[in-house]
Formats: sequence, structure tokens, C-alpha cells
Amino acid sequence: MSIVLLEPPRQKNPERFEDVVNAPLSACLFTGYIASVLRENRIAVETVNAHLYDWPIEQTITHLSRKSFQLLCVHTVYLWERTQDIFDMLSALKTTNLTAHINLYGYYPTFAYKKILEDFPFINSVTVGEPEFTILDLAKHILGKKGITSGNFTSHKLTKEDEKPPPSPPCEGGDRGEVNQNTFLHPASQGGDGGVENFFPVETNIPGLAFKDRNGKIVFNPRPPIQNMDQLPYPDRQDIDLYKKKGIVTYVQGSRGCYGHCTFCYLNPFYKQENQWRGRSAKNIFDEMLDLNTEHSIESFYFSDANFFGPGKPGKERAVTLAELILAHDLDIHFGFECRANDIEEYSLSRLVMAGLTNVFLGLESGDTASLKRFKKHTTVDENKQAIQLLRDYGIEPTFGFIMFEPNSTLESVRNNFEFLQEMGIMTTSAVTAHLLHHRQTIFAGTPDYQSMTRDATCTDTSFKNYELFYKIKDLKVEAFSEIISNVCRATLSLLPKTFTCETNASDSCIESNLLSTLNNTLITLFAKTLTDFEANKNLENPDFLRDTSQKLAHEVETVFGKQSVVSD
Repeated sequence: MSIVLLEPPRQKNPERFEDVVNAPLSACLFTGYIASVLRENRIAVETVNAHLYDWPIEQTITHLSRKSFQLLCVHTVYLWERTQDIFDMLSALKTTNLTAHINLYGYYPTFAYKKILEDFPFINSVTVGEPEFTILDLAKHILGKKGITSGNFTSHKLTKEDEKPPPSPPCEGGDRGEVNQNTFLHPASQGGDGGVENFFPVETNIPGLAFKDRNGKIVFNPRPPIQNMDQLPYPDRQDIDLYKKKGIVTYVQGSRGCYGHCTFCYLNPFYKQENQWRGRSAKNIFDEMLDLNTEHSIESFYFSDANFFGPGKPGKERAVTLAELILAHDLDIHFGFECRANDIEEYSLSRLVMAGLTNVFLGLESGDTASLKRFKKHTTVDENKQAIQLLRDYGIEPTFGFIMFEPNSTLESVRNNFEFLQEMGIMTTSAVTAHLLHHRQTIFAGTPDYQSMTRDATCTDTSFKNYELFYKIKDLKVEAFSEIISNVCRATLSLLPKTFTCETNASDSCIESNLLSTLNNTLITLFAKTLTDFEANKNLENPDFLRDTSQKLAHEVETVFGKQSVVSD
């Protein structure tokens, strides 16, 4: 197989519980779309989803090192402090196949491409922005096929042979084919760090591709985003049976981008600001869902869109049209999506619920007016409350995007957030409560906040490769309070069997409900008492007090489990 698309292993960091932050990155379906676009252009491709297969890095290296390929495209997700492990894996793979071209794509490499190309000589190129047609052009170039796309392509009708997925990968091994180095455009030369110099001598400048030329200069020519989303073929789903076996919901992407301009989000910078929300037609979405239901008996769907609704009245009408198509065809399915609070209105919601809507992830972000303004959310606290209540009126208990702490937080804003969560009855389970109460804004490259804070005195460090910005909250009392609460919440989450994700609340079935209720109430009480102490300015200048308080509160949480263990014995 000349071309391989890789979903690498995603090793968890026990110090990081921010599943929600990375959720859109893992569900964006880029890899499936790339595979389908390549096949529609009669280019053979194999997808290796090491993440889905639960392969460790060593097993992934073993599997790929026994294959012969000319192009390896890697969907690179930011894995916090474990990101370096992925680059170590790719470096090892390069040593087994010196002539292979390694390309990265996804949100993280889009915003970190300069640093990646400078620091990792074994990475040949980075796809910046939407990857489908850039990787199509790269594949054509490497395979010696002619023609560079401009963002549109003429596809042929898929034959049975085109539609046939490669066999499910074994744990090890794979066929080795002949490497035709005459068609490969990278003459290997030994580079630093045990890798190969990553210059990329192309005669044609491929739009959307960043690489080093022979002089070591990084070259990049932007590619315009796709305008007609219906133009894309349905994403390849070669592992759909394994997803079903594991009980993983089937993702559908109905749109890209967002009409909002939130300062903490890099979605529009990824697609370029002039191309905000772009949606597939309701008919196109429905046809894919119908096909998945008919061919694979899929009944549960989740839209990976950052914002399911398009802007204004047309956005609501499109949603209603999709609901009407589902109802008209009597399609027995259920689905969920993510949206802004201001998009929740009764008529479209009522039709969507009738069509099978059961799950909504609501981007509230804050219960504090000043914070919402700083985020440029263009929503109000009252709109947040109204959206929650309307969803509940239709039998949907939403899950939430919420930022308790941000660089400009004050004790007043934290108090407003806490009282908002209490008033709306959101802190219902220990897992949800722990996430909500400690959640601190993450600042990634590409976001407006990253750009504005890079030179701020409160910034303490950047990692990985200048992608994530670390900061101290400007109000030092809030910074100290945040550290204490984070320790307590991490202690809570470490005791639970399953952390919160954007699709569902944590499963409490394997622990006695009264224990979890006690734990939840303890966590809320500790937060409230500690916040009151900070508002009263008790011993805040004493580092020993802060450390001891943090340890004491974490111990109180752990004691809840200890008491239950004694009773059980």
C-alpha cells in the first residue's frame, strides 16, 4: 500500500482530565474524508486507527515498520505532555523507511507547523487547514499523477473495488511491496536527531502544504476552504463494525466552522476568518444517515460540528428540514449535537426532538456577565438560563461547556459562576461537578486569546512547541484558589471509574449511588466554604496554609471513599 493514513495512539495523562477540550479534535472525521477523496480519485489508501485498536506506541511501530509505503499522513492530536511520544514514534518509523514522506494534518499541526518543521527533521510536510484536497494533491505528486486541484474535483462513481475497504489490520505484520523510489520526490539525506532532513523539492507549490525547501526555508501557500460541503464524499468508515462493538457513537459532520468569534476558540482561524460556518444541505446529511442506518443498522448518531446550527433564520430552517426528512421517512434513530445557547428556540427544538434528538452539548462558557463579554460570546446569562430550561422542558438534560477560571477571573466572577451552577441545578453528579468547578481555560495557538496574551506578564511558559500557553490568573487570590480547587477535583476524578465526555455524563453504575451523592455534596460544600474563606481573605499570604488546605480538602474527598470501604467490609 503506497499511502497510509494513521490515527496514532492517544495516551492519557493522569494529570489532565480535559476530555472536552480535545473532543472536537478526535471527532472531526478528517481521516475518513481524506480516505474517501483519495479513493474517489482512484488512489489506493489504507487507514490504520491505532487509537481505536487500543494499540500502544510500540505495537503501532511494529505494524507500520513491516509495511512499505511512500506517504504516511498522520492525524496529529495535541496530547498535552504526551505529544512528544508521537514524534518519537514517527522518528522511529522514519528510520525503518527512510524514503517515506511523513505528513501531519489536523488542528494542532496547523497552528504549530513552523515549530514542527524546524524541530523535527523527519517530518517532511504539514497540511495547514482543511486536509482533503491538499493531501490529494500531495498523493498525486508523490505517485506521479498529474493535476493540482483548486479545491474542487471531478469524482467518478465508486466501483465495488473502490468501495472495498482494506482488511482489518492484524496486531503485527503486513505485506511488503516494492518501493518505487523513482516516483518518490524526497532524496533521503541524513539529518539531525537520527532523522532525515525534511526539505521537499517540489516543482509545483501545493496549496495548503507547508514544507522546507532545499535552502531550509519554510514554504507555505494557503488553500481556500471548501465552499460546497456537499461536494465531499461521505467519509470512509472501514472500522464501523469495531465502533459498534465498542459501543462508540457514530459521528456525522454536518458543518464546519462557526458564526461566532469567541476569543478562546481556534475554529475559525483554522478555516480562515472569512469562511465561517459552512453547512452541508439537510438532504445530503439525511442521505448519509439513512445509508448508515440501512447498510449498517446504525441508530445512534452524534454531530461532530462545533455548532450544529447555522447563523440566523436559515440555520434554524435547515435544522427543521433535516428533522422533517427524518420524520417523513420514519427513520427510528436518536442523535445529539453541540450548539450555542442563543440557538435554542422552541419550534426547531420541538421538531428535532420529534425526529430523535436526545443529547445536546451546550456551550455556556460562563454564568458571569463580565466573562461572557471578555470571551466575545455575544450571549447573556439569561440566554444561558433560558436555553437550559427549554431543553429540560423537552426532556433533554444538556451537558455543558463551562469555564470556571480564566486569566481575568475575579472572586466575584467565580462566585457568579458557582451560584449560576447551583441555581440551574447543573452539579448533579460527582464527575460533572468536579469538571465544572475546576475547569480552567486552556489557551492554544490560533486562538485570539493566545495572540493577545503571548507577551503578557502573567504568562509563565509555553508548551508543547509553543502550542499551549500557560498563565497565572492576574488576581493572585483567584490563582491560589484555583490551584487548591484543581487539586481537590483531580483527587475526585481519580477515584471515579470514568471521566466526563462531551457525549454523556460519567457512568455511576458501578459505584453505590449514595456514595456518589455524598461525594458530590462534599465537593460542592468544600468549594463553597473555601471560596467564602478566600473572600474573607484568610491567611492568603501564607504558602503553608495554601498547601495544607489543598492537602486537607483532597483528603476529605478521599475519606468519603474510605468510609464506604469500611462499611462494605
